[in-house]
Amino acid sequence: MSIWNRVIVGLIIVISGVFLVLAVKTLAAHRNWQLAVQSYDKPLEAAEKSIQRITDGDSTATPPVPSIRDLEVKLHGLMTGRGKIWRGCTLRKDKLNPATLEFVVEVPFPDPHQIQDKMVLYLFEDREPGFFIGEYKVTGLAEKSVSLAPTVVPPTQKLLDDVRARIQRTQVTWSMYETVPGDRHDVFRGYDQNQLSQLMPGVPPQVLQEYLRDGGNTQPGDPPDRVINGKYERQLRDYGTYFHEINRQIASLRDQIAAAKTDSAIAKKLQADAEKEVASRDDLIAKTLKPELAEVQAERDLITAHRDALLAKLDGKKDADGKILEKGVNQQIEDALAENKRLLAEWTQLQLDAAKRLEQLIERDLAAAASLPGE
Repeated sequence: MSIWNRVIVGLIIVISGVFLVLAVKTLAAHRNWQLAVQSYDKPLEAAEKSIQRITDGDSTATPPVPSIRDLEVKLHGLMTGRGKIWRGCTLRKDKLNPATLEFVVEVPFPDPHQIQDKMVLYLFEDREPGFFIGEYKVTGLAEKSVSLAPTVVPPTQKLLDDVRARIQRTQVTWSMYETVPGDRHDVFRGYDQNQLSQLMPGVPPQVLQEYLRDGGNTQPGDPPDRVINGKYERQLRDYGTYFHEINRQIASLRDQIAAAKTDSAIAKKLQADAEKEVASRDDLIAKTLKPELAEVQAERDLITAHRDALLAKLDGKKDADGKILEKGVNQQIEDALAENKRLLAEWTQLQLDAAKRLEQLIERDLAAAASLPGE
């Protein structure tokens, strides 16, 4: 055997060893892959079930999992009547007029933004909770921005200051809606009272209870029109109408307050005039009427004293037991009248006695004359 044959045989032996090692490693890798494939069966089966569950939904789960078709229907419902929305808008703070709340907003997309002049837009912050900035009207258009002015200026200074401060402090982008987002039963479901209080600051607790109970069990006393399929459902609200109605009520209250302040000012002026008149009358009384009153009172006192003196003269003086100490004029008059009556009676009696005596004398003289001779 030549040297080259020996070399070739040696190379064959070496290469056979290498192939043997590779074959062993290949068998090991094949066995490992088979084991790996077997371990993937359960995750694949679980993934397929999850895909099926997401596709078809699961009404038995808690909470129920909606199907893709249900979500498509819900998405269609959300999109219907919603109008256009411009998201990611940025406030140009250098173009903000704090006095009138007019400002410029940059609209990044779409390009062009398709916003029309005089269009009314509703502005919200892009965050949770996203505050309502207000209802604004387009007053100017640019390629990538719009100028906006409020359709309703906050009717009180406090509200104006709050809105101004909120706009100036904003650090997030805004969303601009062509129409006011509609109210839906599913929007606030799942929130607790603390979360709702943060989302709707200033809302009365009884109104928050409507949102908390929405979709839950009924309670005694619930109105029949709020019970749907055995569940309590709150009444949906038209927030656009509420916004204008609240501003109308605030403006009406502001006018009533202004009228009350005017009435109060008039009343204060009338009160001041009345107080001046009272002071003038008091001055007149002090300077003129009081001296006259004092003079009249002095004269009255003098007359009263004189009257009392006359009454004392008329009535006389008596002690505590009613005994007469000094006869008054009235008593003297009564005594004089009594004396006159007595004297009159005596005089009358004297007259009667004199007449009787006279009759007796006449009768005696007549008798004497009759007895004379020659008769």
